[in-house]
Amino acid sequence: MALAIVLDLSGCDRDLVAPWIEVTEISPREIEVGDRFELRGSGFPQGRVAHLTFRGALHRPGEKATGASIELDAVVMSSERIEAAFTDAFEERFCGRGDAALHTTFRGEVELAFASTTPGAPPLVGVLRGVLLDVRPPALRSDQQSARAKEGARVLAFLGINDGMNAGITANEPAPRGLPIQGVRPGSPADRAGIQVGDVLAEVDGVVVANASDVLPASSRTVTLLVRHADGAGEETKTLPLSGYASERIPIEYGPAIVIVWLALASLVLLVVPLPALLSAAELRVASRLRRTSAEALVHAVTGKGASAIAYFLALIFVGTFALGSYVISAELDGAMLLVITMGLLATARATAKSGNFKALRAAIGALGACLALALPFAGMIALEGALSLGELVRSQGALPWEFSAAREPAALVLATAYFGALGWLIHQRSEEPTDTRAYAVERVGVLLACALGAAVFFGGWQLPDAMGSHQLATKLAGALLFLVKSCTIQWLIVMTAPLDREQNKFVGAPFMAPNREGAMNRPPTTSKRLVSLSGLGFALVALSRHTTQTSASFRMAWGIAVIFSITLLTARFAFRVRRSMLRPLPSASPDAILVDQINAGMEAAQTN
Repeated sequence: MALAIVLDLSGCDRDLVAPWIEVTEISPREIEVGDRFELRGSGFPQGRVAHLTFRGALHRPGEKATGASIELDAVVMSSERIEAAFTDAFEERFCGRGDAALHTTFRGEVELAFASTTPGAPPLVGVLRGVLLDVRPPALRSDQQSARAKEGARVLAFLGINDGMNAGITANEPAPRGLPIQGVRPGSPADRAGIQVGDVLAEVDGVVVANASDVLPASSRTVTLLVRHADGAGEETKTLPLSGYASERIPIEYGPAIVIVWLALASLVLLVVPLPALLSAAELRVASRLRRTSAEALVHAVTGKGASAIAYFLALIFVGTFALGSYVISAELDGAMLLVITMGLLATARATAKSGNFKALRAAIGALGACLALALPFAGMIALEGALSLGELVRSQGALPWEFSAAREPAALVLATAYFGALGWLIHQRSEEPTDTRAYAVERVGVLLACALGAAVFFGGWQLPDAMGSHQLATKLAGALLFLVKSCTIQWLIVMTAPLDREQNKFVGAPFMAPNREGAMNRPPTTSKRLVSLSGLGFALVALSRHTTQTSASFRMAWGIAVIFSITLLTARFAFRVRRSMLRPLPSASPDAILVDQINAGMEAAQTN
């Protein structure tokens, strides 16, 4: 103790200071969500907050080991025991999110620290080394588990090992001490490595084996097995070659090459190939609006004025509450509740804009029918992710753009296009200005809630990078702010493309609606059929993904990066062309006539190309 005090006062590095507390054990070593784990030792100061840091490597089936530093706070129960709850957020730090979550074996050390009560003094630190923690995510979809088990069975068959569990294809219940080896094929890699009948396969590339889905090598070249001998001779590590084994994970090693090829193709297509006439018309539309509209008017177009703005900001507070806790009403009902409220508000706005009970009822029914196009993509995402909870849909995504569902899943990208296309179509199909300003206020709130639901389901919601394990209020507020920024940005983009008035509505419409030769908009039924067909394509991709082997995490990241790059490049080109249109001098003609001529010229040029 005296040596520690002297070194502490002399300002030596913390690693040289003898610990004032001692950590001797962590239990249990196998843990899942809902469990509580304990640290035992001595010298724990009671009444203080314990800060735990897990430093080491995460081993997952089929993936290379990655370094990790995971932090959380724990409760001091006594001077010899500290207890912490293993929550969903903490489990995500170990296993990953959503469909990407995998059984994970952590190897490393646990550092226990208490902030010093003396200003400027180092914290009290204790370290437990050689920690092995086996973490299992919540139940995965049956098709995913079956696909991974089949792949594990292929690995075992290639190695020449019979685990005695129907090749591991249908037996997914964890074995208490690994997979028992009940047969070894003569001349196989396992036989040449000296593996014998009666041995137990305990680990594969650092992952503790419980069933066949854990037998996925981290490389397509070699696999390292930890074998526990049946004759009591202890354990032995063996490295077996995988030459000739055709694994679906081979594209992992070609991920960078795939990204480069996709980025080159995207650059060629988006920068050289002429854009469709609809996008050219949208560029002219946005340029015309920016030229004639002030920044204040653009803000008021989203928030409204007076009582409308107050209602809008109250809706913002309501949206932010979804990011502050596990749920608002119920974990399984939050998403459906948000969708129902959105549909009710949009239908109410259309009914309020009409005079007369019959016209109001007809408008409300029409709006509800159009809102069903919003419900279809939402149902598709529930089927794709296999989760009804809005919080789980958000947690299945990451904080980085290429980790969003709309970026990493082709089916989600199609469903997102259908969702926001339906929302834009619903707004743009308004044929007249409402006589009551309350209709605009109600519609703004409804559109905000629809954009918030879309941001949560398709664009990561309130996920923050490297902050998932924290429950501090500041982190939750930051996530809520990010969620509001995403929702408001999407709403602003939709409003920017909305028609300015009835006269302009003859020429400017929603996504999937293009002017015909007479300048009038295509009929709404044509647009609704396109949106429903797009949703049907999304459902078909969802069904296809359920019957194919899950792609690797690296391949999905490569796909996500390519999608985000394409969207960014397309947005940059769109912004450049809008600015160029704004700087172009206008002849002495009315703005509406100029806009009509520009759109028609763009349509004729596109048809000529």
